[in-house]
Amino acid sequence: MSLKPIFVINSLSETVARKGSTLKLLADQASVVFDENIFDNLDKIVSAGRDSGWVVIEGGDGTAQGIISAFFNEVGQAELMPKFTLLPGGMTNQVAKNIGLKKCSKRGVQALLRQPAHQIQMPMLKVSSADYPSLYGFLFSSGGIPMVTEYTKDKLHSRGIGGSAAVLGGIIKGISGRDESILRPTNVKMKVDDKPLSGPHLGTVVTTLPSLILGLDPFWGDDDGPLRVTYVEGGAKRLAGHVASLWMGRKTKDRSADGLYSSRASELKYSYDGPIVLDGETLVMGTEFKVTATQPLTFVS
Repeated sequence: MSLKPIFVINSLSETVARKGSTLKLLADQASVVFDENIFDNLDKIVSAGRDSGWVVIEGGDGTAQGIISAFFNEVGQAELMPKFTLLPGGMTNQVAKNIGLKKCSKRGVQALLRQPAHQIQMPMLKVSSADYPSLYGFLFSSGGIPMVTEYTKDKLHSRGIGGSAAVLGGIIKGISGRDESILRPTNVKMKVDDKPLSGPHLGTVVTTLPSLILGLDPFWGDDDGPLRVTYVEGGAKRLAGHVASLWMGRKTKDRSADGLYSSRASELKYSYDGPIVLDGETLVMGTEFKVTATQPLTFVS
């Protein structure tokens, strides 16, 4: 790692736009700062990041996804990638709060830059198809979660409810079962490794993150794959009760009788034309795509 990282600031991210950038206050501690039209300058960011060896990103989950995807698409190999630090600058900041800095204070970032004490080795998700560029992220979902995401953006963010409160509101509204405009079954045909699943489903949730925000971590099972996967059938029973149980950390219960399954896997293959989301961003990948894990990257916090 070089003495100075590069800074990448998404000035349009919700928290940065509202409160200002913390990294801009520390610009003299970076080898170079990218803070304007960052997605039009991805080639320059990748080049500078490879030279530096350390990339500090201030923005939301979608910003982290877009920047790191650019590195993967250009560099191709995880072992040649720089190290990354993620600072919360967006609306929900799930990824930064999980494997980056929970709060983006000047003092906290200064301490990090002086002594990057904690490093996490973790793979990312790779979403790929034959007809579209691969995308890399942290939390993928199909079906219901994208519907809840759209509800959250349209109905809660527009009313000034942001962050974890908006996510919580969307989840509660979705699992209540009273409004199919928020959560309704969609047909899917897929394989979780060698296990086929098909028919109406409420959704899948897939991540490599060690946990999720709000204390809700809806995964159980003790297989060996890098992908943590949960699948919910279209006719799943007692959904609200199961979510509450998982929220309380009850991870050993078999929920298959009610249409909920969870495992660890190495590959998911989808044949699906319903809504899909990666880190809160809607994806267009065609109807045939797969989700795998990258080699581990290093995240500094």
